[in-house]
Amino acid sequence: MRGMRLAWLIAIGAVAVSLTGCARGGGGPAIPNWIVEFIIRFAGPIDDTSFYFVAIDADGDFLADGPLPVAAGPYWGNGWGTGSITHFVSYTQGRYDVYAANRRLELLSQGGGIVGATGSPQQTDTGEYQLTVGTITLGTATLNGTGTLTGVTNASAQNAGRFSIETDASGHTVASGVSFTPATNGGRAPNTAEQAALDALNAGAALAADSLAAFGLTLQIGAPAAGTQTIDVAPTVAEVAARFESGSGGTSTSTGTVTANSTTPTATPPIPGVSLQTGTLVTGGVARFRSETAPTSTLIGPPYESVPPLGGSQLDVTVDLNMLGQNLDNLSVNFISTTELIFDPTITDPRLHCYDGLSNSLADPGNAYVAFSVRQTRTISNGDFSAPETGGDRTVDKDLVATQAEQDSVDIIDWSITVQRLSG
Repeated sequence: MRGMRLAWLIAIGAVAVSLTGCARGGGGPAIPNWIVEFIIRFAGPIDDTSFYFVAIDADGDFLADGPLPVAAGPYWGNGWGTGSITHFVSYTQGRYDVYAANRRLELLSQGGGIVGATGSPQQTDTGEYQLTVGTITLGTATLNGTGTLTGVTNASAQNAGRFSIETDASGHTVASGVSFTPATNGGRAPNTAEQAALDALNAGAALAADSLAAFGLTLQIGAPAAGTQTIDVAPTVAEVAARFESGSGGTSTSTGTVTANSTTPTATPPIPGVSLQTGTLVTGGVARFRSETAPTSTLIGPPYESVPPLGGSQLDVTVDLNMLGQNLDNLSVNFISTTELIFDPTITDPRLHCYDGLSNSLADPGNAYVAFSVRQTRTISNGDFSAPETGGDRTVDKDLVATQAEQDSVDIIDWSITVQRLSG
Protein backbone atom coordinates (compact mmCIF):
# COMPACT_ATOMS: atom_id res chain seq x y z
CA MET A 1 0.00 0.00 0.00
CA ARG A 2 1.30 3.40 -0.98
CA GLY A 3 1.33 6.92 0.28
CA MET A 4 -1.32 8.92 2.11
CA ARG A 5 -4.89 7.66 1.93
CA LEU A 6 -7.24 10.46 0.88
CA ALA A 7 -11.02 10.67 0.71
CA TRP A 8 -13.23 12.97 -1.28
CA LEU A 9 -15.86 14.45 1.02
CA ILE A 10 -19.08 15.13 -0.84
CA ALA A 11 -21.14 18.13 0.28
CA ILE A 12 -23.09 19.11 -2.81
CA GLY A 13 -26.82 19.87 -3.15
CA ALA A 14 -29.42 17.23 -3.86
CA VAL A 15 -30.18 16.54 -7.51
CA ALA A 16 -33.09 14.44 -8.72
CA VAL A 17 -32.04 11.88 -11.31
CA SER A 18 -34.06 9.48 -13.45
CA LEU A 19 -32.71 5.98 -14.07
CA THR A 20 -32.11 4.47 -17.47
CA GLY A 21 -33.85 1.29 -18.52
CA CYS A 22 -32.12 -1.73 -17.04
CA ALA A 23 -32.37 -5.47 -16.58
CA ARG A 24 -33.71 -6.03 -13.08
CA GLY A 25 -32.10 -8.58 -10.77
CA GLY A 26 -34.02 -11.26 -8.94
CA GLY A 27 -33.15 -10.28 -5.34
CA GLY A 28 -34.69 -7.85 -2.90
CA PRO A 29 -38.13 -6.21 -2.89
CA ALA A 30 -39.91 -5.27 -6.11
CA ILE A 31 -39.42 -1.58 -5.36
CA PRO A 32 -36.72 -0.74 -2.78
CA ASN A 33 -36.93 2.27 -0.51
CA TRP A 34 -33.50 3.58 -1.54
CA ILE A 35 -31.17 2.70 -4.38
CA VAL A 36 -27.73 3.79 -5.48
CA GLU A 37 -26.68 3.71 -9.14
CA PHE A 38 -23.04 3.52 -10.23
CA ILE A 39 -21.96 4.45 -13.75
CA ILE A 40 -18.30 4.02 -14.73
CA ARG A 41 -16.86 4.81 -18.15
CA PHE A 42 -13.52 3.52 -19.44
CA ALA A 43 -11.08 4.59 -22.15
CA GLY A 44 -11.85 1.50 -24.22
CA PRO A 45 -14.45 -1.26 -24.54
CA ILE A 46 -15.14 -3.42 -21.49
CA ASP A 47 -13.12 -6.66 -21.59
CA ASP A 48 -15.19 -9.50 -20.09
CA THR A 49 -11.98 -11.35 -19.17
CA SER A 50 -10.89 -8.45 -16.94
CA PHE A 51 -12.30 -7.67 -13.49
CA TYR A 52 -14.35 -4.63 -12.51
CA PHE A 53 -15.42 -3.76 -8.96
CA VAL A 54 -17.51 -1.17 -7.19
CA ALA A 55 -15.82 -1.43 -3.80
CA ILE A 56 -18.07 -0.28 -0.93
CA ASP A 57 -17.41 0.51 2.72
CA ALA A 58 -20.72 0.49 4.62
CA ASP A 59 -19.32 0.32 8.18
CA GLY A 60 -20.51 3.84 8.99
CA ASP A 61 -17.20 5.35 10.17
CA PHE A 62 -17.47 8.31 7.80
CA LEU A 63 -14.08 9.35 6.35
CA ALA A 64 -12.11 7.16 8.78
CA ASP A 65 -11.22 4.64 6.06
CA GLY A 66 -12.41 3.33 2.72
CA PRO A 67 -11.73 0.94 -0.17
CA LEU A 68 -8.38 1.05 -1.97
CA PRO A 69 -6.76 -0.98 -4.76
CA VAL A 70 -3.86 -3.31 -4.02
CA ALA A 71 -0.90 -1.81 -5.81
CA ALA A 72 2.11 -4.01 -5.18
CA GLY A 73 1.58 -6.71 -2.53
CA PRO A 74 2.96 -8.77 -0.92
CA TYR A 75 -0.40 -8.86 0.90
CA TRP A 76 -2.72 -9.30 -2.05
CA GLY A 77 -5.72 -10.53 -0.07
CA ASN A 78 -8.54 -10.96 -2.60
CA GLY A 79 -6.21 -10.04 -5.46
CA TRP A 80 -7.59 -6.56 -6.12
CA GLY A 81 -8.79 -4.55 -3.10
CA THR A 82 -7.63 -3.50 0.34
CA GLY A 83 -8.49 -0.82 2.89
CA SER A 84 -11.99 -1.04 4.37
CA ILE A 85 -14.35 -3.05 2.15
CA THR A 86 -17.61 -4.45 3.51
CA HIS A 87 -19.35 -5.15 0.16
CA PHE A 88 -18.68 -4.96 -3.54
CA VAL A 89 -20.32 -5.27 -6.92
CA SER A 90 -18.32 -7.26 -9.45
CA TYR A 91 -18.57 -7.41 -13.20
CA THR A 92 -16.69 -10.10 -15.13
CA GLN A 93 -17.54 -12.69 -17.74
CA GLY A 94 -20.72 -10.78 -18.63
CA ARG A 95 -22.21 -10.94 -15.11
CA TYR A 96 -22.93 -8.45 -12.34
CA ASP A 97 -23.10 -9.73 -8.73
CA VAL A 98 -23.23 -8.21 -5.25
CA TYR A 99 -21.03 -9.70 -2.51
CA ALA A 100 -20.28 -9.23 1.17
CA ALA A 101 -16.52 -9.08 1.66
CA ASN A 102 -14.84 -11.46 4.08
CA ARG A 103 -11.56 -11.01 5.93
CA ARG A 104 -8.80 -13.44 6.79
CA LEU A 105 -6.08 -13.35 9.41
CA GLU A 106 -2.50 -14.36 8.63
CA LEU A 107 -0.01 -15.12 11.41
CA LEU A 108 3.15 -13.08 10.93
CA SER A 109 4.93 -14.15 14.12
CA GLN A 110 4.10 -16.15 17.25
CA GLY A 111 4.69 -14.76 20.70
CA GLY A 112 3.61 -14.96 24.31
CA GLY A 113 2.07 -18.38 23.74
CA ILE A 114 -0.28 -17.11 20.99
CA VAL A 115 0.44 -19.45 18.09
CA GLY A 116 -2.42 -19.11 15.59
CA ALA A 117 -5.96 -17.97 14.86
CA THR A 118 -9.16 -18.88 13.07
CA GLY A 119 -12.17 -16.79 12.14
CA SER A 120 -12.71 -13.43 10.48
CA PRO A 121 -12.03 -10.10 12.24
CA GLN A 122 -15.03 -7.84 12.72
CA GLN A 123 -12.74 -4.91 11.97
CA THR A 124 -13.49 -4.00 8.33
CA ASP A 125 -10.16 -2.33 7.56
CA THR A 126 -7.02 -4.21 6.60
CA GLY A 127 -3.85 -3.85 8.63
CA GLU A 128 -1.70 -5.42 11.33
CA TYR A 129 -2.55 -6.55 14.85
CA GLN A 130 0.11 -6.58 17.58
CA LEU A 131 -0.94 -8.62 20.62
CA THR A 132 1.12 -8.29 23.80
CA VAL A 133 0.49 -10.76 26.63
CA GLY A 134 0.25 -9.02 30.01
CA THR A 135 -0.70 -10.20 33.50
CA ILE A 136 -1.29 -13.96 33.76
CA THR A 137 -3.77 -15.28 36.30
CA LEU A 138 -3.16 -18.95 37.05
CA GLY A 139 -6.18 -21.20 37.44
CA THR A 140 -7.16 -22.12 40.99
CA ALA A 141 -6.23 -25.67 42.08
CA THR A 142 -8.94 -27.26 44.25
CA LEU A 143 -8.52 -30.47 46.31
CA ASN A 144 -11.44 -32.77 47.04
CA GLY A 145 -11.83 -36.23 48.56
CA THR A 146 -10.13 -38.12 51.41
CA GLY A 147 -6.54 -39.37 51.38
CA THR A 148 -2.95 -38.41 52.12
CA LEU A 149 -3.06 -34.93 50.58
CA THR A 150 -4.10 -31.96 52.71
CA GLY A 151 -3.70 -29.20 50.14
CA VAL A 152 -2.37 -28.13 46.75
CA THR A 153 -0.91 -24.88 45.42
CA ASN A 154 -0.75 -23.81 41.79
CA ALA A 155 2.80 -22.54 41.48
CA SER A 156 2.91 -22.31 37.68
CA ALA A 157 0.37 -24.75 36.23
CA GLN A 158 -1.38 -23.62 33.02
CA ASN A 159 -2.67 -27.07 31.98
CA ALA A 160 -6.28 -27.11 33.14
CA GLY A 161 -7.90 -30.42 34.01
CA ARG A 162 -8.57 -32.99 36.72
CA PHE A 163 -6.11 -35.26 38.54
CA SER A 164 -7.35 -38.38 40.32
CA ILE A 165 -4.98 -39.83 42.94
CA GLU A 166 -5.57 -43.07 44.83
CA THR A 167 -3.39 -43.86 47.87
CA ASP A 168 -3.10 -46.83 50.21
CA ALA A 169 -2.85 -46.81 54.01
CA SER A 170 0.90 -46.20 53.84
CA GLY A 171 0.42 -43.01 51.81
CA HIS A 172 1.79 -44.54 48.63
CA THR A 173 0.01 -44.22 45.32
CA VAL A 174 -1.84 -47.30 44.14
CA ALA A 175 -0.45 -48.83 40.95
CA SER A 176 -2.30 -47.35 37.94
CA GLY A 177 -4.31 -45.25 40.40
CA VAL A 178 -3.21 -41.80 39.15
CA SER A 179 -4.70 -40.12 36.10
CA PHE A 180 -5.00 -36.70 34.46
CA THR A 181 -7.93 -35.65 32.26
CA PRO A 182 -7.33 -32.37 30.34
CA ALA A 183 -10.10 -29.78 30.46
CA THR A 184 -11.98 -29.27 27.20
CA ASN A 185 -11.08 -25.58 27.30
CA GLY A 186 -7.67 -24.75 28.73
CA GLY A 187 -6.23 -28.25 28.91
CA ARG A 188 -3.92 -30.33 26.77
CA ALA A 189 -2.40 -33.80 26.72
CA PRO A 190 0.58 -34.22 29.08
CA ASN A 191 3.99 -33.40 27.63
CA THR A 192 6.98 -35.70 28.06
CA ALA A 193 7.97 -34.44 31.51
CA GLU A 194 4.38 -34.45 32.75
CA GLN A 195 3.76 -37.95 31.48
CA ALA A 196 6.95 -39.15 33.19
CA ALA A 197 5.67 -37.80 36.51
CA LEU A 198 2.37 -39.64 36.06
CA ASP A 199 4.17 -42.86 35.13
CA ALA A 200 6.33 -42.67 38.26
CA LEU A 201 3.25 -42.26 40.47
CA ASN A 202 1.41 -45.06 38.69
CA ALA A 203 4.30 -47.41 39.47
CA GLY A 204 3.53 -46.90 43.17
CA ALA A 205 5.40 -44.17 45.05
CA ALA A 206 5.29 -42.18 48.24
CA LEU A 207 3.64 -38.80 47.62
CA ALA A 208 5.92 -35.82 48.03
CA ALA A 209 5.52 -32.08 47.69
CA ASP A 210 7.10 -32.16 44.22
CA SER A 211 5.32 -35.25 42.87
CA LEU A 212 3.40 -33.07 40.39
CA ALA A 213 6.04 -30.34 40.02
CA ALA A 214 6.24 -31.12 36.29
CA PHE A 215 2.68 -29.81 36.04
CA GLY A 216 3.48 -26.73 38.14
CA LEU A 217 1.69 -27.94 41.27
CA THR A 218 3.00 -28.10 44.84
CA LEU A 219 1.38 -30.71 47.12
CA GLN A 220 0.86 -30.53 50.88
CA ILE A 221 1.30 -33.99 52.47
CA GLY A 222 -0.53 -35.13 55.61
CA ALA A 223 -0.61 -38.35 57.56
CA PRO A 224 -0.73 -41.52 55.41
CA ALA A 225 -4.31 -42.50 54.61
CA ALA A 226 -6.05 -44.67 52.09
CA GLY A 227 -8.50 -42.98 49.73
CA THR A 228 -9.10 -41.28 46.41
CA GLN A 229 -8.69 -37.54 45.93
CA THR A 230 -9.12 -35.20 42.98
CA ILE A 231 -7.34 -31.98 42.07
CA ASP A 232 -9.20 -29.66 39.72
CA VAL A 233 -7.07 -27.02 37.98
CA ALA A 234 -9.09 -24.18 36.45
CA PRO A 235 -8.03 -22.55 33.14
CA THR A 236 -5.28 -19.94 33.18
CA VAL A 237 -6.23 -16.54 31.73
CA ALA A 238 -4.03 -13.64 30.61
CA GLU A 239 -4.72 -10.01 29.78
CA VAL A 240 -3.73 -9.00 26.25
CA ALA A 241 -3.08 -5.51 24.88
CA ALA A 242 -4.17 -5.30 21.24
CA ARG A 243 -2.84 -2.64 18.87
CA PHE A 244 -4.25 -2.36 15.34
CA GLU A 245 -2.40 -0.37 12.69
CA SER A 246 -4.78 0.25 9.81
CA GLY A 247 -3.64 0.19 6.21
CA SER A 248 -5.46 3.53 5.92
CA GLY A 249 -3.04 5.08 8.42
CA GLY A 250 -5.00 4.98 11.68
CA THR A 251 -4.09 3.24 14.93
CA SER A 252 -6.39 1.89 17.64
CA THR A 253 -5.75 0.06 20.90
CA SER A 254 -7.89 -2.16 23.09
CA THR A 255 -7.57 -4.88 25.70
CA GLY A 256 -8.83 -8.44 25.85
CA THR A 257 -8.17 -11.80 27.44
CA VAL A 258 -7.06 -15.24 26.28
CA THR A 259 -7.07 -18.67 27.89
CA ALA A 260 -3.93 -20.82 27.96
CA ASN A 261 -3.98 -24.04 25.89
CA SER A 262 -7.18 -23.05 24.12
CA THR A 263 -8.85 -22.34 20.81
CA THR A 264 -12.05 -21.04 22.42
CA PRO A 265 -12.44 -17.25 22.56
CA THR A 266 -13.11 -15.59 25.90
CA ALA A 267 -15.97 -13.16 26.48
CA THR A 268 -13.47 -10.38 25.69
CA PRO A 269 -11.37 -11.61 22.74
CA PRO A 270 -8.40 -9.41 21.76
CA ILE A 271 -9.61 -9.52 18.12
CA PRO A 272 -13.43 -9.65 17.99
CA GLY A 273 -14.62 -12.36 15.63
CA VAL A 274 -11.37 -14.34 15.91
CA SER A 275 -10.52 -17.45 17.94
CA LEU A 276 -6.88 -17.31 19.01
CA GLN A 277 -4.92 -20.54 19.42
CA THR A 278 -2.71 -20.58 22.52
CA GLY A 279 -0.26 -22.80 24.35
CA THR A 280 1.60 -21.88 27.54
CA LEU A 281 1.27 -18.12 27.99
CA VAL A 282 4.31 -15.90 28.60
CA THR A 283 4.09 -12.36 29.96
CA GLY A 284 5.63 -9.78 27.62
CA GLY A 285 5.46 -11.98 24.54
CA VAL A 286 4.17 -10.41 21.32
CA ALA A 287 2.24 -12.05 18.48
CA ARG A 288 1.58 -10.31 15.16
CA PHE A 289 -1.19 -10.94 12.65
CA ARG A 290 -2.09 -9.45 9.29
CA SER A 291 -5.75 -8.85 8.42
CA GLU A 292 -6.63 -8.80 4.71
CA THR A 293 -9.64 -9.15 2.47
CA ALA A 294 -10.17 -12.86 1.90
CA PRO A 295 -10.00 -14.43 -1.59
CA THR A 296 -13.50 -15.84 -1.06
CA SER A 297 -16.56 -13.64 -0.51
CA THR A 298 -20.23 -14.23 0.31
CA LEU A 299 -22.61 -13.88 -2.63
CA ILE A 300 -25.64 -11.76 -1.73
CA GLY A 301 -27.29 -11.89 -5.16
CA PRO A 302 -27.74 -9.92 -8.37
CA PRO A 303 -28.02 -6.13 -8.25
CA TYR A 304 -31.44 -4.44 -8.36
CA GLU A 305 -30.84 -3.28 -11.94
CA SER A 306 -27.96 -3.44 -14.37
CA VAL A 307 -27.09 -2.61 -17.96
CA PRO A 308 -24.73 -4.95 -19.83
CA PRO A 309 -21.94 -3.14 -21.69
CA LEU A 310 -22.71 -4.95 -24.99
CA GLY A 311 -19.31 -4.14 -26.43
CA GLY A 312 -19.34 -0.60 -25.09
CA SER A 313 -17.09 1.15 -22.60
CA GLN A 314 -19.60 1.80 -19.79
CA LEU A 315 -20.77 -0.16 -16.75
CA ASP A 316 -24.12 0.77 -15.20
CA VAL A 317 -25.37 -1.02 -12.08
CA THR A 318 -27.95 -0.18 -9.41
CA VAL A 319 -28.00 -1.64 -5.90
CA ASP A 320 -30.80 -1.74 -3.34
CA LEU A 321 -29.27 -0.05 -0.28
CA ASN A 322 -30.80 -2.72 1.96
CA MET A 323 -28.41 -5.22 0.35
CA LEU A 324 -25.58 -3.31 2.06
CA GLY A 325 -27.14 -3.11 5.54
CA GLN A 326 -30.01 -1.61 7.47
CA ASN A 327 -30.37 2.07 8.39
CA LEU A 328 -27.28 3.13 6.49
CA ASP A 329 -26.19 6.74 6.89
CA ASN A 330 -23.16 6.95 4.60
CA LEU A 331 -20.98 4.99 2.20
CA SER A 332 -17.40 5.17 0.99
CA VAL A 333 -16.88 3.95 -2.57
CA ASN A 334 -14.01 3.29 -4.96
CA PHE A 335 -14.07 1.95 -8.51
CA ILE A 336 -11.31 -0.61 -9.00
CA SER A 337 -10.53 -2.39 -12.26
CA THR A 338 -7.74 -4.82 -13.13
CA THR A 339 -6.74 -7.06 -16.00
CA GLU A 340 -5.99 -9.92 -13.59
CA LEU A 341 -6.29 -10.97 -9.97
CA ILE A 342 -2.91 -11.39 -8.29
CA PHE A 343 -2.21 -13.56 -5.26
CA ASP A 344 1.53 -14.21 -5.63
CA PRO A 345 3.38 -12.53 -2.70
CA THR A 346 6.58 -12.37 -4.73
CA ILE A 347 5.00 -9.78 -7.03
CA THR A 348 5.79 -6.48 -5.37
CA ASP A 349 6.56 -4.31 -8.41
CA PRO A 350 3.50 -2.16 -9.27
CA ARG A 351 4.68 -2.07 -12.89
CA LEU A 352 3.65 -5.73 -13.11
CA HIS A 353 0.04 -4.93 -12.20
CA CYS A 354 -2.34 -3.26 -14.67
CA TYR A 355 -5.14 -1.68 -12.64
CA ASP A 356 -6.97 1.56 -11.99
CA GLY A 357 -8.86 3.20 -9.15
CA LEU A 358 -10.07 6.67 -8.22
CA SER A 359 -7.33 9.19 -7.67
CA ASN A 360 -7.05 12.81 -6.73
CA SER A 361 -3.70 13.38 -8.43
CA LEU A 362 -1.31 11.73 -10.83
CA ALA A 363 1.23 11.59 -8.00
CA ASP A 364 -0.98 9.31 -5.91
CA PRO A 365 -3.20 7.36 -8.34
CA GLY A 366 -5.85 4.99 -7.07
CA ASN A 367 -5.60 6.15 -3.46
CA ALA A 368 -8.81 8.12 -3.10
CA TYR A 369 -12.37 7.10 -2.42
CA VAL A 370 -15.69 8.94 -2.43
CA ALA A 371 -17.47 9.36 0.92
CA PHE A 372 -21.08 10.54 0.86
CA SER A 373 -24.36 10.52 2.74
CA VAL A 374 -27.18 8.25 1.57
CA ARG A 375 -29.88 10.23 3.39
CA GLN A 376 -30.88 12.39 0.41
CA THR A 377 -31.45 12.09 -3.32
CA ARG A 378 -28.35 13.33 -5.12
CA THR A 379 -25.94 12.75 -7.97
CA ILE A 380 -22.17 12.87 -7.44
CA SER A 381 -19.98 12.89 -10.51
CA ASN A 382 -16.37 12.96 -11.57
CA GLY A 383 -16.71 16.57 -12.75
CA ASP A 384 -17.57 17.79 -9.26
CA PHE A 385 -13.90 17.67 -8.27
CA SER A 386 -10.99 19.97 -8.96
CA ALA A 387 -8.82 16.98 -9.89
CA PRO A 388 -11.23 14.60 -11.68
CA GLU A 389 -10.37 11.09 -12.81
CA THR A 390 -8.78 11.17 -16.27
CA GLY A 391 -7.41 8.62 -18.69
CA GLY A 392 -3.77 7.65 -19.04
CA ASP A 393 -2.77 7.78 -15.37
CA ARG A 394 0.26 5.71 -14.50
CA THR A 395 -1.58 2.84 -12.83
CA VAL A 396 -2.57 1.54 -16.26
CA ASP A 397 0.60 2.47 -18.14
CA LYS A 398 1.87 -1.10 -18.08
CA ASP A 399 3.31 -2.05 -21.46
CA LEU A 400 5.25 -4.89 -19.80
CA VAL A 401 2.10 -6.81 -18.84
CA ALA A 402 -0.81 -5.51 -20.94
CA THR A 403 -1.59 -4.43 -24.48
CA GLN A 404 -2.91 -0.94 -25.14
CA ALA A 405 -6.41 -2.35 -25.62
CA GLU A 406 -6.19 -4.12 -22.26
CA GLN A 407 -4.96 -0.94 -20.60
CA ASP A 408 -7.80 1.09 -22.11
CA SER A 409 -10.36 -1.50 -20.96
CA VAL A 410 -9.55 -0.82 -17.29
CA ASP A 411 -8.62 2.86 -17.54
CA ILE A 412 -11.36 4.83 -15.72
CA ILE A 413 -12.10 8.17 -17.40
CA ASP A 414 -15.49 9.16 -15.95
CA TRP A 415 -18.03 8.12 -13.33
CA SER A 416 -21.16 9.12 -11.44
CA ILE A 417 -23.07 7.95 -8.37
CA THR A 418 -26.79 8.59 -7.92
CA VAL A 419 -28.69 8.05 -4.69
CA GLN A 420 -32.47 7.96 -5.11
CA ARG A 421 -35.51 7.22 -2.99
CA LEU A 422 -38.14 5.10 -4.74
CA SER A 423 -40.64 4.30 -1.99
CA GLY A 424 -41.35 4.44 1.71
